[in-house]
Amino acid sequence: MRIIPFLLVSLSLSTTFAKDTPLVTGDIGGSSGNNNGTTYQEVHLGVNLNFTDWLTWRNTGFQRTGSKTKTFTGLDSTMRLVLRTKFDQNGGANIFIGPGYRWTSDEVNNAVIGEAGVGVNFSGVGLSAGAKYLKYDKARVDTAGNALKNEDVNYFVNITGNTSFGK
Repeated sequence: MRIIPFLLVSLSLSTTFAKDTPLVTGDIGGSSGNNNGTTYQEVHLGVNLNFTDWLTWRNTGFQRTGSKTKTFTGLDSTMRLVLRTKFDQNGGANIFIGPGYRWTSDEVNNAVIGEAGVGVNFSGVGLSAGAKYLKYDKARVDTAGNALKNEDVNYFVNITGNTSFGK
């Protein structure tokens, strides 16, 4: 129980140093992947809590659909280490990498996550792209009963708009 006060103090101290990054940002995006010949697509709605310019906690709700897969929803939660550079006051670029976990409505598709990507932004509008590695907790099958691999790579694109709060 002693860790909770430590985490609260750490989070409040770290947010005071987030000078160039809004505290909260939001985005929408999509992704696609292929597992044993089974192609799928995902739609994402994300909320990012930028503790500092270099540390972001990302939570994104999603829905996965595909021709040979059951549709399911879930939440991806990752902790991203971010390296940012500024072009000028209105734009910049970043690269990010981080671990996380995926919780799904069917519990069969829960997975450990590793992700990395790059992004650019100009005047409050951003575009990022990257790859997400998923290592599933349980054995899975497609709608025809064919076994799916226990790991997967998902490629994504996100668009960030003027959805930031607290600079």
